[in-house]
Amino acid sequence: MLEWAEVLRETYDVAVVVSVGAFIVGVLFGVATEISAYCTRSAVAEWVSPKGGHGLRSKTLMIAAAMLTALGGTLALQMSSLIDLSEAIFWSNSIKPVGLVVGGLLFGVGMVLARGCISRLLVLSASGNMRALVTMLVIAIASYATMRGVLSYPRVALEETWDTFVHPADLFADESNLVIAAALIAMLLFALMWRSVPSQSLKTSVLPALKPATAGLAIGSLVVAGWIVTGIVGADDFEPVPLAALSFTAPVAETVQYAMIFTGDSMRFGIALVLGTLVGAFASSVVSGRFGYQEFTADTPPVWQYVIGGMLMGFGGVTALGCTVGQGLSGVATASPASVIAMVSIVAGAAGAMKLLAPRAAGAGQNAPSRTSKKSAPFVTGASQLQA
Repeated sequence: MLEWAEVLRETYDVAVVVSVGAFIVGVLFGVATEISAYCTRSAVAEWVSPKGGHGLRSKTLMIAAAMLTALGGTLALQMSSLIDLSEAIFWSNSIKPVGLVVGGLLFGVGMVLARGCISRLLVLSASGNMRALVTMLVIAIASYATMRGVLSYPRVALEETWDTFVHPADLFADESNLVIAAALIAMLLFALMWRSVPSQSLKTSVLPALKPATAGLAIGSLVVAGWIVTGIVGADDFEPVPLAALSFTAPVAETVQYAMIFTGDSMRFGIALVLGTLVGAFASSVVSGRFGYQEFTADTPPVWQYVIGGMLMGFGGVTALGCTVGQGLSGVATASPASVIAMVSIVAGAAGAMKLLAPRAAGAGQNAPSRTSKKSAPFVTGASQLQA
């Protein structure tokens, strides 16, 4: 047990220390993602969009670097016995392929309709984007309904369709299996990073790639920080904190619930993480001059597109046990097969939606909407469209 963590627990209330740590991690995440415009949807568009086939795929490089950093740091913590991943949701839950695949596909489609994943919309909400804020509220309602409300019935039905009863904790009881799984994921991520850099001379390719790679390294390190806050600082014998890292699907729903029943609820890691992300993104956007009020206009997609997208992400994120950050970063960092299945499904759902909706957007004159038209703009799926 680390002495500094023990001192913190003996001096302060464990829940308070963990909440403060989560808030700090959230602030750093908000700043890093607001500056870098970290966005999984844009990374998928770099491969699907015809314009994304040439040049540096900076978003893909950033996400791959974040995953690789999170994977290495998480593996180091587990192998050194500083944390026990068998207590995390990614290892303790049995692998339910149907729920993971269907949930992931729906989340990917919703991500395209709402023009951003949950973490991206959270950052945009703090930057003055009212469309993102409305979508976040829809996500929160749908997530909570899927966890404990009426939408829990189809979720449970999907999960029970095929339960392998195989737990990653059992698979990785032998550490050699964990090392092999992590090595395979690392090789795939290295290959993805290599493919993201244009096939030109190193002199012209490496320097532009350093910025997104560095941003990815910083964001991936925050996953490791999350494990440290809950798994080391929060490892109290009497008041243990659930082991968790970065995730936003359930925490966003819990944050809205916390705002409504403040006196009957308590601060937790996920809620503090969401609040910290909002504060960090807001501060970063204001300081940089990127803060700006944006609302629904005739040139933006219709409201129903955001609403449906938010509902799909809320239901899909809970059913898949996480979003592009929860499963894509924190989950993949544990080398869990379930997380890999979920993340691949999210990417497949997003890519399929982009392929399906791109012809409609192009046919309607996506890039040059008529000023005299009173109709809402069509679907937007291009890699360059970063604002929701």
